[in-house]
Amino acid sequence: MYKVGVVIFDDFTDVDFFLMYDLLGRTTDSWTVNILGTKPEHHSHLGMKVTTDGHISEVTNQDVVLITSGKRGIPAAMKDAEFMSALSLDPNKQLIGSICAGSFILHELGLLKGKPLTTNPDAKSVLQKMGGDVQDLPLVVEGNIATAGGCLSLMYLIGWVAERLFDSDKRKA
Repeated sequence: MYKVGVVIFDDFTDVDFFLMYDLLGRTTDSWTVNILGTKPEHHSHLGMKVTTDGHISEVTNQDVVLITSGKRGIPAAMKDAEFMSALSLDPNKQLIGSICAGSFILHELGLLKGKPLTTNPDAKSVLQKMGGDVQDLPLVVEGNIATAGGCLSLMYLIGWVAERLFDSDKRKA
């Protein structure tokens, strides 16, 4: 059984997390979903409290790591030394994905430098100024790393995970 780590932080975007968690939670025989953060609980942009299953440093034990988003949460997370230093990701051993502005974190970690990526249309110009090769696509895949654009592009991201771990039939299920 695969382990999927969903990374959250304070002020994450509600729809990005809850839709991701819902889609991943529809199967319990293929993977386990672990919510990871720097604290025992984090609050969404709209104030919903989410309890974490473990510390963000546990990303190293996950087969898949997915980064959520947040207009205010992403900049704060990127300034959080504990958060950024704990994100030890290995695209040679893991599938790594992000939704919306989560691509800022992957870019900051150096995982997307010189590679095509996507993000929320409102964040495109900022990521381009940081050196990102931003594409106007719902999903951009580069090896074992995938970035999804706006919140509804999340379905493409989860489909990519299912197909990479299993096959196209699993993606369609």
